Amino acid sequence: MLSSRLCRWLKGVGVSAAAAHTTYWVWESAEQWAWEAQQANPDGGIGAGFTESALAVVAVVTLVPLLLWAGMRLMRERDNHLLVTLGWAMWILLNTQMAESSASKVETELFFAAFALLGGFLSLFRPTAPEG
Repeated sequence: MLSSRLCRWLKGVGVSAAAAHTTYWVWESAEQWAWEAQQANPDGGIGAGFTESALAVVAVVTLVPLLLWAGMRLMRERDNHLLVTLGWAMWILLNTQMAESSASKVETELFFAAFALLGGFLSLFRPTAPEG
Protein backbone atom coordinates (compact mmCIF):
# COMPACT_ATOMS: atom_id res chain seq x y z
CA MET A 1 0.00 0.00 0.00
CA LEU A 2 2.70 2.45 0.99
CA SER A 3 4.83 1.71 -2.03
CA SER A 4 1.96 2.29 -4.47
CA ARG A 5 1.13 5.63 -2.82
CA LEU A 6 4.79 6.65 -2.90
CA CYS A 7 4.99 5.63 -6.55
CA ARG A 8 1.86 7.66 -7.39
CA TRP A 9 3.28 10.66 -5.51
CA LEU A 10 6.56 10.44 -7.41
CA LYS A 11 4.68 10.23 -10.70
CA GLY A 12 2.64 13.28 -9.70
CA VAL A 13 5.79 15.23 -8.84
CA GLY A 14 7.51 14.27 -12.09
CA VAL A 15 4.50 14.99 -14.29
CA SER A 16 3.84 18.32 -12.53
CA ALA A 17 7.47 19.40 -12.93
CA ALA A 18 7.48 18.42 -16.60
CA ALA A 19 4.16 20.19 -17.23
CA ALA A 20 5.38 23.38 -15.55
CA HIS A 21 8.68 23.48 -17.41
CA THR A 22 7.14 22.61 -20.77
CA THR A 23 4.42 25.22 -20.44
CA TYR A 24 6.91 27.85 -19.32
CA TRP A 25 9.18 27.05 -22.28
CA VAL A 26 6.24 27.33 -24.71
CA TRP A 27 5.17 30.61 -23.12
CA GLU A 28 8.70 32.07 -23.31
CA SER A 29 8.98 31.01 -26.96
CA ALA A 30 5.63 32.59 -27.81
CA GLU A 31 6.57 35.80 -26.00
CA GLN A 32 9.84 35.92 -27.94
CA TRP A 33 7.86 35.38 -31.14
CA ALA A 34 5.56 38.28 -30.19
CA TRP A 35 8.54 40.53 -29.46
CA GLU A 36 10.12 39.66 -32.82
CA ALA A 37 6.82 40.39 -34.59
CA GLN A 38 6.68 43.80 -32.92
CA GLN A 39 10.30 44.53 -33.90
CA ALA A 40 9.68 43.42 -37.49
CA ASN A 41 6.77 45.84 -37.84
CA PRO A 42 7.40 48.75 -35.46
CA ASP A 43 4.86 50.93 -37.31
CA GLY A 44 2.17 48.26 -36.88
CA GLY A 45 0.87 50.01 -33.77
CA ILE A 46 -0.90 48.13 -31.03
CA GLY A 47 -1.79 45.18 -33.27
CA ALA A 48 1.83 44.21 -34.01
CA GLY A 49 2.49 40.97 -32.17
CA PHE A 50 -1.04 40.80 -30.74
CA THR A 51 -1.79 37.39 -32.23
CA GLU A 52 1.47 35.98 -30.92
CA SER A 53 0.84 37.40 -27.43
CA ALA A 54 -2.68 35.99 -27.44
CA LEU A 55 -1.30 32.56 -28.34
CA ALA A 56 1.15 32.83 -25.44
CA VAL A 57 -1.71 33.50 -23.03
CA VAL A 58 -3.76 30.61 -24.45
CA ALA A 59 -0.75 28.31 -24.04
CA VAL A 60 -0.23 29.34 -20.41
CA VAL A 61 -3.88 28.75 -19.57
CA THR A 62 -4.54 25.52 -21.46
CA LEU A 63 -1.31 23.51 -21.56
CA VAL A 64 -0.88 22.68 -17.87
CA PRO A 65 -4.16 20.83 -17.33
CA LEU A 66 -3.71 18.99 -20.61
CA LEU A 67 -0.14 17.98 -19.78
CA LEU A 68 -1.05 16.95 -16.22
CA TRP A 69 -3.83 14.73 -17.48
CA ALA A 70 -1.85 13.26 -20.39
CA GLY A 71 1.27 12.73 -18.29
CA MET A 72 -0.56 10.84 -15.56
CA ARG A 73 -2.40 8.75 -18.15
CA LEU A 74 0.94 7.89 -19.78
CA MET A 75 2.12 6.81 -16.32
CA ARG A 76 -0.96 4.54 -16.18
CA GLU A 77 -2.59 6.49 -13.35
CA ARG A 78 -6.33 7.16 -13.37
CA ASP A 79 -8.65 9.38 -11.36
CA ASN A 80 -6.52 12.51 -11.58
CA HIS A 81 -9.40 14.98 -11.40
CA LEU A 82 -8.11 16.80 -8.35
CA LEU A 83 -4.58 17.06 -9.72
CA VAL A 84 -5.80 18.44 -13.04
CA THR A 85 -8.33 20.95 -11.67
CA LEU A 86 -6.45 22.20 -8.62
CA GLY A 87 -3.13 21.97 -10.47
CA TRP A 88 -4.58 24.23 -13.15
CA ALA A 89 -5.82 26.69 -10.50
CA MET A 90 -2.41 26.64 -8.77
CA TRP A 91 -0.72 27.26 -12.11
CA ILE A 92 -2.88 30.32 -12.81
CA LEU A 93 -2.19 31.69 -9.32
CA LEU A 94 1.51 30.93 -9.68
CA ASN A 95 1.69 32.79 -12.98
CA THR A 96 0.02 35.87 -11.56
CA GLN A 97 2.63 35.89 -8.79
CA MET A 98 5.51 35.38 -11.21
CA ALA A 99 4.23 38.08 -13.57
CA GLU A 100 3.73 40.65 -10.80
CA SER A 101 7.18 40.15 -9.32
CA SER A 102 9.05 39.51 -12.59
CA ALA A 103 10.76 36.56 -10.94
CA SER A 104 14.38 35.65 -11.56
CA LYS A 105 15.39 32.22 -12.86
CA VAL A 106 16.08 30.98 -9.31
CA GLU A 107 12.69 32.22 -8.06
CA THR A 108 11.00 30.66 -11.09
CA GLU A 109 12.62 27.30 -10.36
CA LEU A 110 11.56 27.55 -6.71
CA PHE A 111 7.98 28.25 -7.83
CA PHE A 112 8.19 25.20 -10.12
CA ALA A 113 9.55 23.03 -7.31
CA ALA A 114 6.66 24.07 -5.05
CA PHE A 115 4.22 23.41 -7.89
CA ALA A 116 5.70 19.95 -8.46
CA LEU A 117 5.57 19.02 -4.77
CA LEU A 118 1.98 20.20 -4.43
CA GLY A 119 1.12 18.37 -7.64
CA GLY A 120 2.55 15.22 -6.10
CA PHE A 121 0.35 15.61 -3.05
CA LEU A 122 -2.71 16.34 -5.18
CA SER A 123 -2.09 13.18 -7.15
CA LEU A 124 -2.57 11.12 -3.97
CA PHE A 125 -6.22 12.08 -3.65
CA ARG A 126 -8.57 9.94 -5.69
CA PRO A 127 -12.36 10.08 -5.76
CA THR A 128 -14.01 7.28 -3.85
CA ALA A 129 -16.98 5.36 -5.12
CA PRO A 130 -20.17 5.77 -3.06
CA GLU A 131 -21.00 2.81 -0.89
CA GLY A 132 -24.19 1.01 -1.41
